[in-house]
Amino acid sequence: MFVLPIIGYTFWVIYEFIPLYKQKLWHDFWVNAVLGISSFTIAMLLSLGVEVPSPEGPIRELIISIFGK
Repeated sequence: MFVLPIIGYTFWVIYEFIPLYKQKLWHDFWVNAVLGISSFTIAMLLSLGVEVPSPEGPIRELIISIFGK
């Protein structure tokens, strides 16, 4: 099952990163690289059956600490 994210991200790299690199759009390239690596990591963990904790709790606590209840 872990082969599907690898194939999908390979196509994504070909169609997204290579044109950005050739056009020398470095800011866009690095933003896409950081987001792509983090989403690829989560996709691989999910495909291998690892339970990834939900970020809902910390986000809720952050919002409550900023705006109050």
